[in-house]
This record gives sequence, C-alpha cells and structure tokens, in this order.
Amino acid sequence: MKKVAIVFTQSAFSFSNSREAQDLAMALAAVEHQVTLVYLGAAVTQLLPLSSAQNLGVKDFTTAQKLFALYDIEQVVVAEDAMLLYQLAVNDLRIEAAVLAKAEINTLLLQQDHVLRC
Repeated sequence: MKKVAIVFTQSAFSFSNSREAQDLAMALAAVEHQVTLVYLGAAVTQLLPLSSAQNLGVKDFTTAQKLFALYDIEQVVVAEDAMLLYQLAVNDLRIEAAVLAKAEINTLLLQQDHVLRC
C-alpha cells in the first residue's frame, strides 16, 4: 500500500483536471492505497454544495465527494489561508475536512510516497 496525496489547486469547473483527479483518488483508494486529498486556493470551492452546475451546462461531479468515506478516503485537508480568503467555515463544506496551515500541509506532503498536483 502506497501513501498518495492528490493536491487540488483549481475551482471545480475551471478544467476537467479536478474531476479526473477526484476519479483517480477513488480508483486508487479502491485498490488499497492510502489517499490524502489536499485542497489549496480556489480548490476549496470544490467542497461547497453547488446548485449552479446545471446552469453551467456541466455535470456536478463534486456530489461524489460524499462517497469518499465509502472508499476509505479519510484524510481530506483544506488550506487555512484559502478558507480565510473565501471566508469559509468548516461547516460550510459538503464533507468533513481538516484545516491546516501551509507548513502543516508541507509536512503532510513530505510523508507521502507520491504527490500528484492538479
């Protein structure tokens, strides 16, 4: 079992990278890898309940975040500075997430076998 961190850096519908990375996270977790998800900057908005996806003409892939626990993806981290920038509180997010400072996130990433950024 490998420890894999996936670092999200973009809002949900900027590019397809976020959707593909979320699918990858669930696939890796399904084959027994220990997956950690890290949301930096605008990526924290991916964790908000969205109602405008249909207005954008796209499928809301973020609803699958509710399945993270089923896939044993238990470590979801958001950057403290991003939460402050977007004036968000933990209870605003769709799923449970730990709020960490950048130094703590860097330490966490150093503990991983692989780090993927999208």
